[in-house]
Amino acid sequence: MQYRSLTFEEIETLESNSCWAEDWNRVKVAEDGFQAKFFHRVMFYGDIQLGCVQKEVEITKGFVKHSGINDATLRNVTVGNNCLIEKVGNYINNYTIGDDCLISNISVMETTEGATYGEGNLISVLNEVGDGNVIFFHDLNSQFAAFMVKHFNDKDLKNAIRRLVKEEIARTNPERGTIGNNVKIVNTKEITNTVIQTDCEISGASRLSDCTILSSEYASVY
Repeated sequence: MQYRSLTFEEIETLESNSCWAEDWNRVKVAEDGFQAKFFHRVMFYGDIQLGCVQKEVEITKGFVKHSGINDATLRNVTVGNNCLIEKVGNYINNYTIGDDCLISNISVMETTEGATYGEGNLISVLNEVGDGNVIFFHDLNSQFAAFMVKHFNDKDLKNAIRRLVKEEIARTNPERGTIGNNVKIVNTKEITNTVIQTDCEISGASRLSDCTILSSEYASVY
């Protein structure tokens, strides 16, 4: 997406809507389709990128609201096209949000330094009182997990598998938390160090931390 700086008129509109920025020069907006009038009571810190706001977002069946951002604090955040973000109790920090998302009535969404999004964690399978024998990562399947468990006592093979998995994680892990397209997050308290992929819906969760939700348009996760 191509971004540009805000115009003087857009900054005036934002400020008249009770928006504030640590530095307006660090707020970049979509080349086409950005409309400052759909942002109210938003505080911007750090580097911000905002997509276009041209569509309405369905809140619930038969009830739609215009895309935009209301009542939120953002720091180092990229927001895609036609998202509605509102009622963020604390802040969103270090996140990239995709297109057509609804994020409403949350407390905190944040990526902290050294986040792995749940990848690389060891768990014990059929070995509850022993060392972890299965390592979590995005391409793990039941066959590979069974292979790890079966050959756990082969030290050289185990170390080789873990080295390859760690290399794959290092190659693919994003620099900060990401939210895919068409994601709905409502009435949720805390999301930290979490990757949420496309077409996921989260409603009423208390806390999501250090995890990756592998949702997709073909297999959505609720």
